[in-house]
Amino acid sequence: MNCCIYCFADQGLHNRIKAISIAQGICDFCKSKDVHVIDCASLSEIFSPVFDSYIPLDKNTANVKQDAHRLLYQHLVSYWPKLFNCSKLIENDIKLLVHHIGTAQESNFNMNLFETPVDLKIYSEDNLTEETYTLQWEKFTEEIKQQNRFFIMSPLALNDLDSVFNRLSTTYPTGTEFYRARISDVPLNAQSLGKPPHKKATSGRANPIGIPYLYLSDKEETTLYETRVSLHESISVAKFILIEPLQVVSLKEILNYGPFDIQDKGFEIEEFMRIRPYLLKLEEELSKPVQKQDVNLDYLPTQYLCEFIKSLGFDAVEYRSAMAEGGYNLAVFNDKKLTCSSVRHYEVTGLKYQWE
Repeated sequence: MNCCIYCFADQGLHNRIKAISIAQGICDFCKSKDVHVIDCASLSEIFSPVFDSYIPLDKNTANVKQDAHRLLYQHLVSYWPKLFNCSKLIENDIKLLVHHIGTAQESNFNMNLFETPVDLKIYSEDNLTEETYTLQWEKFTEEIKQQNRFFIMSPLALNDLDSVFNRLSTTYPTGTEFYRARISDVPLNAQSLGKPPHKKATSGRANPIGIPYLYLSDKEETTLYETRVSLHESISVAKFILIEPLQVVSLKEILNYGPFDIQDKGFEIEEFMRIRPYLLKLEEELSKPVQKQDVNLDYLPTQYLCEFIKSLGFDAVEYRSAMAEGGYNLAVFNDKKLTCSSVRHYEVTGLKYQWE
């Protein structure tokens, strides 16, 4: 059976399929027409590193494992949410697609992978689980808040993180625009919308007290949501333009990377799986809206790691916005690479809420 690039959301896999596809036609899975199609068997070798990161569970192990009912295709969908194009494929399509890729005559996979519940290979070693890595983060945060502030004993493998952050870096070119806003009854000037002076720099999710960073957003809309401006309040929004390229550690897409995306960034799949819980936790903590009841101690773990990122020579760290869907923010360490080109003043005339 034939599949096509539209069966998948992983851009790295798109590139691989385009490189080896030699025919056009109708996809047997997503039903796209006049597209580059490829026999599922031709993807067996490409998928080998993905399938090799799983092991089938025996009955005894499955009885004590959480989520032991999940088959391979189900685990792939939940762990790699941007591997398959779920807007094009229903669950049964994905099941059939995985089966045809994995059980092709040319493949040498353990057939139990496609017929019995599975687990990640890294979590079969010494009874490790994803919670094990999360607990390591919790141990680190407890120590930095309550025991040691500057000389941390809990292992965070900073040498490994150095390599990871370098592979997650991106560079925004000169001319890229970002935005920053402040609630104000009167229009503010460009100087008022820059980072605060050292003496007025309060503790933030990325910056320690007394060390100001410039917090920016990708769009005007994002920065309006980030300020949580209220109805009929006024707000000044500044546009910042890069006058030099900005080298950034990007955490905004950690959950959305597919296994082929991360290979293209230089990661081995199991290597990325081990570091993924730390990265997700760091991104989650950076993205949390600042609350009035937060205390400075709550920010110490993210401040520590942002300081480490800055020490590696990066200009900023970027992370998704929890307030504006699809938006992202940056904590900029080196604001000399930006200039404020304009400021606009608005009055908020309408708000839209959603709830569950």
